[in-house]
Amino acid sequence: MKRIGQGRTADIFEYKEDQILKLYNKEFSEDAIRQEFEISSAAYSLGIQTPRPFQLTEAENRRGILFERIPGSTLLHNMTKKPWLMPKHSGTLAALHAELHTHDAPGLLRQQKSLLSHSIKSTLLLTEKEKNKILAHLDELPDGNKLCHGDFHPDNVMMNQSPIIIDWMNGMSGNPAGDAARTIILITCGTMPEGTPIVLTVLINALRKWMKTAYMKEYLRLTGLNYTDIDKWILPVAAARLMEESPKAEQDKLVGLIRDRLRGISSASDLEQEQHE
Repeated sequence: MKRIGQGRTADIFEYKEDQILKLYNKEFSEDAIRQEFEISSAAYSLGIQTPRPFQLTEAENRRGILFERIPGSTLLHNMTKKPWLMPKHSGTLAALHAELHTHDAPGLLRQQKSLLSHSIKSTLLLTEKEKNKILAHLDELPDGNKLCHGDFHPDNVMMNQSPIIIDWMNGMSGNPAGDAARTIILITCGTMPEGTPIVLTVLINALRKWMKTAYMKEYLRLTGLNYTDIDKWILPVAAARLMEESPKAEQDKLVGLIRDRLRGISSASDLEQEQHE
């Protein structure tokens, strides 16, 4: 088989003219693979524009999933090729996300707040006191039962005749505001590889800021949400992100963001206490 893609957890191979095989690394959890197949199947059954998952399979002593093959390039690729069209590209991203969040999630999906809580408790980059404050904040946020992607960003959107959403490994049932917060974190907290020229770093960061602004404006317009609805989820979503494999520079950026927000919570709490005394 010809390998046509490679990621952190799996390789993508040509299988048939209209199918691809996603083969996972040998040490990857069988439960996680089955979970991605079930979530992908649920999303496809809801009419989401996503590759059809055909079956679980094995090849070369590795477990995998057969998917419908979608020709085309990613939205991220299009953004880098034609950055002057960033508002249009970001609008496409926002429209897809908003439409996705109109669907009620099947009962078999994992729950957003439970997953966030588990990741926050498991990180070693925050103190127990910090984690407890974040968990208390998370507990106060509203639950939801809408379909959430869990990793929605431009590299997980294929541009074919119409945009196609891929990679449902982190799919869940939850509050759309939390899912949008995850997208904001992914857009804004990513870092460039060590040694990247300063000029290129400045350019990429400017494009990310432009993308975030355009995406957020259109998403809020389409959903009727306020930015504060999403902003409340930034703290727990950023903390949960620390459990994922990411460059140290990104982890440092996330920890700085988290501690800034925790200081804000503490200041507000102190002010409220003073007003009651």
